[in-house]
Amino acid sequence: MNGRGAALGRPDGAVIDPGNSASTPESEEARTSSLRRPKLGDLNVSFAFGFLGLIVFLAVVADWIPGLVRPDVAHGEFHEPPSLTLNGLLGTDTLARSIFSRVIYGARISLTLAVVASVISLTLGITLGMIAGYYRAFVERSVDLYANTIAAMPPLLLILALIAATGASLLTMTLALGFMMSGMYARVTKGGVIAHAGRDYVLAARALGASDARILVKEIMPNLVPMLAAVVPPTMAILIIVEGSLSFLGYGIPPPAPSWGGMLASAADVMNRFPYLLLGPMLAIVLTVYSLNTIGDYLAARVNVREGQL
Repeated sequence: MNGRGAALGRPDGAVIDPGNSASTPESEEARTSSLRRPKLGDLNVSFAFGFLGLIVFLAVVADWIPGLVRPDVAHGEFHEPPSLTLNGLLGTDTLARSIFSRVIYGARISLTLAVVASVISLTLGITLGMIAGYYRAFVERSVDLYANTIAAMPPLLLILALIAATGASLLTMTLALGFMMSGMYARVTKGGVIAHAGRDYVLAARALGASDARILVKEIMPNLVPMLAAVVPPTMAILIIVEGSLSFLGYGIPPPAPSWGGMLASAADVMNRFPYLLLGPMLAIVLTVYSLNTIGDYLAARVNVREGQL
């Protein structure tokens, strides 16, 4: 025995010197693997970014795609099956309109609603959440009451009531959905502010005389951005599903404007004879929602890695 004590044996015959504080290769490898960042090269992540980028690009440049007909213009014959032509890739509907064209133009509505409603809910939710998490007390209880009240309301019924009162339009749906999602962002933001409010960099800023507004905006807010970025894509996926559901029920964007949910509703009566009418809008909704959820998981994993390295 030496001065530092006896070596400890392991089943494989190796020894560990208790005086050596360096981690073993196995423990180091395990720690590294537990903090490994997800890679953009992963197939599902690459597909998610690629598909979402493609659908956004096509929606933006739809008016300038050579040969693509307008979504309200008849093209060819009624109920033509899919073909290798641009406008016939997904066939034609009951009014001889190109399903492919309507899917592309319908992406504008779904993506615009998801983005604008997310901006509204983020603005309202972050503002309320930061104030509640920083000042606590009565302000926190008031914001919690607001968030819990919204969460207790059946979203579809509330939106249907608003649409019945004001009429179906993209503006009504966007404002209603933005309001409905603000409570969730308020709770997430409040938790993040509470977690960061007692950290050294915030205490140092307060000791140097920084105002509350500066501490919230300049010190705490940048540290909440990665967490919120991981929450936004799945929330946008929920908004797209809700919009599609409302359009399917006949309370969404009024025709002839193309809508993925409206396309599914119009094909419901003839889907037994022409099942390909469902293919375009169903694939658009499923793949867009899948891509947003996958991107959200990817960003959440990167946030976990970042927090584990702090």
